[in-house]
Amino acid sequence: HFEGDAQTYRPQDEVKNIRETKDCLELFRKKVTSDGIADVSDLNAIDQKVMKLIEESVVEAKAAPNPAEQELLTDVYVSY
Repeated sequence: HFEGDAQTYRPQDEVKNIRETKDCLELFRKKVTSDGIADVSDLNAIDQKVMKLIEESVVEAKAAPNPAEQELLTDVYVSY
């Protein structure tokens, strides 16, 4: 799959339906809250911390200097 894939081999609403009914994070959230394992407010606080960490990481990555030319292909291929 790629961003420009028209996905003509799928029924029209298949992806939308899967996202609405099979999202593993939403299923987890429903399960742990209905079982009393976690409160919605606890999960929301975790989501906020994660979003803050992601935003800080993006800012840090964008501010970082570009790698040197000799570093461009390091840690890209595995050598055995």
